[in-house]
Amino acid sequence: MALAICVRSARVLGLAMLAGLALPAFAGVTYSPVALSGTDGPLGPGMGAGVTFTLLNGQLPTVNRFGQVAFRGNPSSMGGPEGMWIHSGNANSSVAIAGGAQPGGGTYTAGTTGIINSTQINDAGQWAFRLGASSGLFSNVTGTPERTMLAGDIAPGTGGATYASSASGMPLFNSAGMSGYVANLSVNTGTPPVVISGATANAKGLWVGTPSSNTLVLRQNDPVLALDAGGNVRVGSFNDLSVTMNASGAFAFNTSLQGSVTTGSGAGSNSVMIATTRGGSLGVIARNGNPAPDASGNDSATDLYRSLSTSAVAFNNAGNVAFTSSLRNAAGTQTYSSALFTDTGTGVVHMAGRSTDAVPTINHSNPGEFAGVTWSSFGTPVMNGAGTLALTASLANTGATNNTGVLLTMDSSGAFSKVARQADVAIVNGAPLGGDAYFTSFNNLVLNGNGQMAFTALLNGAGIGGGPGGNNSALFGFDPLNGINLIARTSDLFEVAPGDFRTISSIGGVQTSGGEDGRLQSLNANGQLAFELSFTDGSTGIFLATVPSAGTLPLLGLAGLLAARRRR
Repeated sequence: MALAICVRSARVLGLAMLAGLALPAFAGVTYSPVALSGTDGPLGPGMGAGVTFTLLNGQLPTVNRFGQVAFRGNPSSMGGPEGMWIHSGNANSSVAIAGGAQPGGGTYTAGTTGIINSTQINDAGQWAFRLGASSGLFSNVTGTPERTMLAGDIAPGTGGATYASSASGMPLFNSAGMSGYVANLSVNTGTPPVVISGATANAKGLWVGTPSSNTLVLRQNDPVLALDAGGNVRVGSFNDLSVTMNASGAFAFNTSLQGSVTTGSGAGSNSVMIATTRGGSLGVIARNGNPAPDASGNDSATDLYRSLSTSAVAFNNAGNVAFTSSLRNAAGTQTYSSALFTDTGTGVVHMAGRSTDAVPTINHSNPGEFAGVTWSSFGTPVMNGAGTLALTASLANTGATNNTGVLLTMDSSGAFSKVARQADVAIVNGAPLGGDAYFTSFNNLVLNGNGQMAFTALLNGAGIGGGPGGNNSALFGFDPLNGINLIARTSDLFEVAPGDFRTISSIGGVQTSGGEDGRLQSLNANGQLAFELSFTDGSTGIFLATVPSAGTLPLLGLAGLLAARRRR
């Protein structure tokens, strides 16, 4: 079956609606298919007549600013091996496939699931991916596929030690084509020999570079001289999923400490730090047990960092960071369960919010909405190149139990703006039994340099529920001027090709990133969002949706705007 490529826009959405398609809230959203199972045409694997994708889900796609998409799929030929494809123009091409020739010798691991992971593509069209659960990392920064690292290879800077595995969430991949990665080393190899446990464990490292030139940046058991000039405080085990990398190859990360430290979160505890290499050498941003800064950046007289978040540290090309932590006093008693810290805008790490503190004025159409409300906790922030943060937060003293979650941005001046709040209307007339659909929670989110965002959310309302056949999961886009746009919702019809409408059974979601942290990119600088859908007929597909910016507004007539507000 061959399908023509379709770009769906405001002019044809009215026809889609007649077929039962739930429309985005703003009709300027445009869609184009990237890949679709069951077709050997432009949306197929490009492997000849009759060869189709059998599966396209389970690994979120990524996109660069030119609309090139990297994704995982299984072709119907050769037993359906898993592979990585690049969509460019109107064609898909395979760049790696399970069981195929592996750069540097040998073959990629054979199999149909879990072989290709973390597919990345940068603005130069260079790509990278992780092989298997932990086998190795590959990229094509020279125009030819090459091996970045593989279990059993000699690890640079280790005196001959060999890699045992790559860590979860790797590789990080930047606009310069550099891969950043945490890897584990094989016990008893190298000089000094690799030790995996105890006070001098040295079995993990952090590397950066290209396949032909990787450099060891930091290794477990390296001294942290900024904390102890005598070398008695040393790097412990990296929290793999906390590591981020910017365009210059600098890192920010959370790691435990070993040596002369006190573990835990009570009095005297000091065994975790957030650190960075943004200055060219290892610098400490925060450490458990050290004074936490106040809103001006001065050390608090009473509050110490208690438990630094092990989630990804928000990081951008300017070297700005953002992170969260709980706080305690010198006696070890928790004083605040959650606080948000950043150095955006000021260049000095300062507190941007703290549990039980009053929520400041938040930019929104209803300035009094948060009067008397206090912060409860902060989710993991992401940061773009302008120093804008996007994050979720929990609120207290709201007067109800169903409106405590909120999705926010914070600009580099420290001003918060509301994107959406739990119990807000998500879809007008979006409840099958009558009334609106409402937000109940916000999940993964991605932010681009223009302040546009995409996020997933759960919904409620009359006749809205989860489980098989449920209709409570949705994907949204956001623009600072045009607001929130529905991209896709479970149980709605979706036009995969002209006249071909299928019912959505699940939505793949988005990768959590701020765009300059080396992590997988679901949303590019032009507002194009790459996402995956599964349908009730068993088919799967990869699609691009363009979140409309202010410049697209004049293109729409009044009729289009009115039609976009209608719901089934």
